[in-house]
Amino acid sequence: MKYILIFTLFYGILPLIFYLFLKKKKRVLYAIYPFLIVVFIASVYELIGSIILKVSAEYWYLIYKILAFIGLHYFYYYLLDRKYKLLFLVYIIGFIILFILSQTVWINYIYLEKSAYFNMFQTLIVLTFSILWFKQLFSKLEEESLSKNPNFYFVSGLIVCYCGTVFLFLVSSSIYAYDKSNFHYYWLLNILLNFVLRSLLIIGVWKARVK
Repeated sequence: MKYILIFTLFYGILPLIFYLFLKKKKRVLYAIYPFLIVVFIASVYELIGSIILKVSAEYWYLIYKILAFIGLHYFYYYLLDRKYKLLFLVYIIGFIILFILSQTVWINYIYLEKSAYFNMFQTLIVLTFSILWFKQLFSKLEEESLSKNPNFYFVSGLIVCYCGTVFLFLVSSSIYAYDKSNFHYYWLLNILLNFVLRSLLIIGVWKARVK
């Protein structure tokens, strides 16, 4: 499993590198660019901090959740042509409240429990704005084929990754408490779904060459 994790982390560096090596930075990629940076930072940090230096993930999870929230919000805000501003504001306020709770009321919770709340909230964001994007896309009927649209791969990757891991995060603290020795086998699902997300990010960036 360790080798799968290391490979997935190295793999997470590629989406941003692919973007940087494009001769022309396509306008269609501007929205996803901050999230590519987040994935790159997360991959480098977890490779160095968690694998090499063995720093506890407890010090990293909150920083990552903040960065991921910013990257996701930026992506969907521009993907939806800066519409639904009130809804975006509601989610920003919701995230701030969640952050305050994690540092006050839930201060004694282990990081897996706190991470579950953040992951569930971010999954709700991904589902809400993805549905709005598909609704907008089909109402315009401008796309001949979704397979040619880079954003389709980005949105699909986010849906698969967040929806696929939300239940795992919700029960992760219980699994860790009762079956600590085999916890890494359950966590393999998170690694595999992150691999899928990174693959779809790469495909999306690649598709943007001819968009």
